Amino acid sequence: SGAALSRVSSAPCGQPVQASCAQPSHIPCFPVMADVLRASLSARLAANATSAPFIPDTLHDYRTWSWAQCCTFAFVVLLGYDLLHRFVPVLFAAAPKLGVKGKHLDELTTKDWAFITFNRLTGITFVYNCLQYMSLSPHVKWGLDEVTVLNTLIALPALFVFYDFFYCLWHRLLHVRGLYGWIHKHHHRQVVPTRGNLDAMNVHPVEFIVGEYLHLAAMMVVPCHAITCAVFIISLGVLTALNHTRLDVNIPFGIFSVKWHDFHHRVPQSNYGQYTMLWDHLWGSYRDDDGAVAKDE
Repeated sequence: SGAALSRVSSAPCGQPVQASCAQPSHIPCFPVMADVLRASLSARLAANATSAPFIPDTLHDYRTWSWAQCCTFAFVVLLGYDLLHRFVPVLFAAAPKLGVKGKHLDELTTKDWAFITFNRLTGITFVYNCLQYMSLSPHVKWGLDEVTVLNTLIALPALFVFYDFFYCLWHRLLHVRGLYGWIHKHHHRQVVPTRGNLDAMNVHPVEFIVGEYLHLAAMMVVPCHAITCAVFIISLGVLTALNHTRLDVNIPFGIFSVKWHDFHHRVPQSNYGQYTMLWDHLWGSYRDDDGAVAKDE
């Protein structure tokens, strides 16, 4: 803002800054740059407070939270993972099950549980960073009067399309011979996923962290409303869990189907998308052969 920039001058670090924008100035020292950033941040928070007063002023900065608030936030995120594990299969229990065409990984090892636990803990940071971006970005609207068709009904499918564009590239890289054995092969030990959220999170931490933050990358590309971001984050948890249940759940018109990702577990060089098959259709990696048997790479 103009008020913030007026404080930038050639005064030495630590000394009061008196100059205005009309006066000559040099490259500002770091403390002055920090003042400018703080002023810009304050302006952004003030704008949020005007349009959506229910947003906490300190949502973007965990350092201002009390220990009780930090623990509550972490508990809510971890509880969310547990609810996904317990209730997604129950909510869709009426759906028929896909046929078993491979060997099921019956027992989870200590390494499996270590990866699942670590990934759940990193999820706390991921959700916080999403809230941080949502509270600071001018591309995310919070006011109920700012809800539009463009930043909700159009933005939501756009988020999934852009996410799967990034994820397909990342997923294909994980299947490159020489890299596959170091990271992604751990997840493909389960040829017949059935445990929902547990099997979904039983991946190498590098794979999990990159995959999670690609959701944030999609949010940075698509201007949207905070409600849209919330629906996106919740939906990704539900759909990812469903992808590892073998429940034959489908969203009509070719929008989503559990069988796509289930097929990928049997035939790894296919169906790289997580939620949609748009990019697999365009890049020639889509397959839907019910007669295919499990393969290893």
